[in-house]
Amino acid sequence: MRTFLLYLFFLFMALNPVKAKAQKPILLDSIVNIEPIYVSLLLNAMEYHQALVKGDLKKIKFRTSKQLRYGHSNGWIETQKEQLKNIETGYLIYHSYKEDSMNITLADFGFTINGQNPAQAYNKNNADLVFNATIDVSLQGKRNTYHLKVAERWVRKANRKKGWQLVGRQADKI
Repeated sequence: MRTFLLYLFFLFMALNPVKAKAQKPILLDSIVNIEPIYVSLLLNAMEYHQALVKGDLKKIKFRTSKQLRYGHSNGWIETQKEQLKNIETGYLIYHSYKEDSMNITLADFGFTINGQNPAQAYNKNNADLVFNATIDVSLQGKRNTYHLKVAERWVRKANRKKGWQLVGRQADKI
């Protein structure tokens, strides 16, 4: 049940970004005009995606939270531990990961009630990254290319050395 609710949450986030007064999507095209912390988020996300392709377990672990819930388009959800094991064993092999149309939205706590955010504040340490992706991957030796709409929730750690970490992800086929 919890897995199903998490899946619905990320699906909702991907299809219906949270609306708020101070909230503005940040397009990758305007990267020169955005705050450095969001440039950092984009670079961290792209580094993480390429670490999946390279099978770089150290970077994958560094860029993900221990609480990671990584949702695939078929409904399968991996934890950080499972993702590391699946890549290490070759159960899951990423051949390429290409992002397109990346948008960053400051994340609140994910809920609105009658148009009002119960937290009444935005947290610059939480951001949603929504983008299209073309991912070439093999699962148990069966290779496929997927065209996906991906929603990721990133958290900026207080320890600046760690930077941004992925805590949740959901993908759906386009």
